Amino acid sequence: MGWDNLINEALSVGGGHSQGIKIKVVGVGGGGCNSINRLSKMNLNAELIAVNTDEPHLNSIDAHKKVVIGKSLIRGRGGVGGRMELGEQAAQMAYKHLYKILDGADIIFVLSTLGGGTGGGAGPVIAEIAKQAKSLVVSIVTMPFKSEGKGRWSNAKIALEKFRANSNTVIVLDNNRLLELASKLPLEKAFLVMDTLIADIIKNVSDAISLPSLMNIDYSDLETVMRRGGTSTILYSEGSYYTPEDAVVETLNNPLMDIDYRHASGVLLHITGGPQMTLRTVYRITEGITSGIQEDAEVKVGARIDDRYRNKIKVTAILTGVHTPFVKEVNTGYERVKIGIERYIPMVY
Repeated sequence: MGWDNLINEALSVGGGHSQGIKIKVVGVGGGGCNSINRLSKMNLNAELIAVNTDEPHLNSIDAHKKVVIGKSLIRGRGGVGGRMELGEQAAQMAYKHLYKILDGADIIFVLSTLGGGTGGGAGPVIAEIAKQAKSLVVSIVTMPFKSEGKGRWSNAKIALEKFRANSNTVIVLDNNRLLELASKLPLEKAFLVMDTLIADIIKNVSDAISLPSLMNIDYSDLETVMRRGGTSTILYSEGSYYTPEDAVVETLNNPLMDIDYRHASGVLLHITGGPQMTLRTVYRITEGITSGIQEDAEVKVGARIDDRYRNKIKVTAILTGVHTPFVKEVNTGYERVKIGIERYIPMVY
């Protein structure tokens, strides 16, 4: 199963280099900065930036750049105490300084765990600043555990709406699904699984548009898919080269997000396989992943040969314009009904 491989990758803390575009990854608040700290061990070809109101916590983070915001607001309290309005104000006060740090990137990933004051308050402002700097802004946010209470969940939903407004697209992950996936792992290792997935997203996006491939995606392709905006999700799996239909089914049953992707407006699909991978295999996977979405959706596919994937394939897909129960859905005129998985894989055989 692909998720078993992802967990193994998280535990081994591997990584790789990619070239060609300038990427900055910004962790905002305690959860976002913790992600930056773990990503620093994964050998990403990206500039890692940590932003927090909690200076003592920030001092423990391994990042290329660290930015303390809101000193005059918190007066040594070590954070904003869950008050998103203070987090937002802190980022606004540092607007010019943050712009200077973020300027010059092709893509900026903004990482935040929602529910807290700095991540939920400052994060959307930082996404807005990144857009002002003319970067493509992909926010990756994590919803809190249900056990953290209604107040934190309410804050998370408010922050998510603001992230959606200020980003080109927002990828939503859910800690409650992580609990199902990695419940028996030590806490630090369990969160490392989520960060390994985030690192894989960043690396695949970079590699897809910068490394030679059987099928290339360029930066304009990425912009076309991402700038359609809204909420996005990640589908991920690994499977046998000889049974690509299993990879499709597992990919579409991604456990990290409860989403309805039938009306997805865009798909960025990346497939990695060994030397035996054929164009037909790529076609079968692509058709299986995309057959249930909007007919006019933008679909961009990249495929790469990697000797490490002999006899197996890895599928990573970013779907934009999907519905999540965490935000209000725009009325599309469609009645939502339960559809069996067979609707999604009619041409996989």
